Amino acid sequence: MNLLHATWTLARKDLRLYLRDRTGMLLGFGLPVVLVLTFGFVYKMAFGRQGGMTTTTLWVADLDQTDTSRAFLSALRANNMLSVRPRAGEDAAGADALRSKVEDGEAHHALVIQPGFAEELDAGRFPALTMYRDPDRTLEAQLVSIALMQSFFHAADPQQAAPLMTARALELAGLPEAWRERMQALARGFSGSVEALFLEAQAQDLLPAGAPGAEPAAPDFSTVMRGLIPVENVDIKPPDRPKELSYMLAHNVSGISVMMLMFGLVACGTLLIQEREQGTLRRLLLSAMPRRSILWGKFLFTAIIGVLQLALMFAVGELVFGVSLLHDPATLLVLSAALVFAVTAFGMLIASLARTTRQAEGLSTIIILVMSAVGGAWFPIQMFDLPLAGEIVAKCTLTWWAMSSFQGMFWHGKPWTDPSMLGQIGVLLAFGAIAAGCAGFAFRRRYVEA
Repeated sequence: MNLLHATWTLARKDLRLYLRDRTGMLLGFGLPVVLVLTFGFVYKMAFGRQGGMTTTTLWVADLDQTDTSRAFLSALRANNMLSVRPRAGEDAAGADALRSKVEDGEAHHALVIQPGFAEELDAGRFPALTMYRDPDRTLEAQLVSIALMQSFFHAADPQQAAPLMTARALELAGLPEAWRERMQALARGFSGSVEALFLEAQAQDLLPAGAPGAEPAAPDFSTVMRGLIPVENVDIKPPDRPKELSYMLAHNVSGISVMMLMFGLVACGTLLIQEREQGTLRRLLLSAMPRRSILWGKFLFTAIIGVLQLALMFAVGELVFGVSLLHDPATLLVLSAALVFAVTAFGMLIASLARTTRQAEGLSTIIILVMSAVGGAWFPIQMFDLPLAGEIVAKCTLTWWAMSSFQGMFWHGKPWTDPSMLGQIGVLLAFGAIAAGCAGFAFRRRYVEA
């Protein structure tokens, strides 16, 4: 037999074996398709707005309830950087409710439009605005600041807004507040002169061309004057949050730990399939030990490995990044136990359902990567303006609840006895209980009764 014929014979043999496992073959080809679709939908939901702009959530309470304040709120809703809550048509929220949301970690920025908004603006003064915020959410703070300025400029009369913001800029540069009226008068003259310049340039066809058939662009003060809206900031954050801890760092430590724990425990769970393929499982079933102990022995072994893996990953996070894991050891222990239980049960369910190691590896890889992307283990998906359907899908994943609980401990400083934390732990335990029950049923039908 020559080399070419022998090579083709061996390749044909491997192809027949590969095609014989149809489920494994479909998973092998389906994995990249599923990942492309998943990431496509996630990024479309997260960055699908005009210009691909990242959005952040801002809760708003309008206590003025005038046409001017409603116009400002409408401008906030139309801004590409913001996802305003409550949504249009939902019940309005009060100032106390917004403060509670920030205190509970349900919101990071909440704006209160104080009474007298329209009256102050008509009088040529900046209206009163109060912002309840988590001061360490710096990226969101920048987006909110820019969006406030843009929305204020578009909602107010430009003849009022431009002088106000110009005077504010001069105050920030060091001029005394007592000169505000003089600065506003100067700004009105400047604004009129600039407008005349643009009209003259337009008449001479000297402005940059815009879209076909569109008028030449007018001066956009909203991009020139950023961060010029005075807001009374009320900072709310846990007193024991480490100064060196950032939101993204806390998220990354939690997300990578959760995802890698799932991969590790599913790999341990496939030992059941390997024992069946090697004939060890048949000998165990014929022994005097209770047959259910085979599955639960694997469950206990996998859980022990999960605890050790999680302890190692969190120890590295503590030593290298200083995420302050041990400031509440009881909460860390409870959350870790709930997560290990849920993930171990998930791994045993995969092992009980799959017929071959290749099937188990393909199926678990698809599920874990999809849950990690949709549930927020790779990036904080809670920062984005997800549609209602996207939120529902995300909350159907184990990773969403795991990430929410660990961020509640790391970032918001909540103990495990906090009502919101108890709810998240309860969901993780429910995931584990359902998966464990299904794994026991599948094991009995496939291995014990077969």
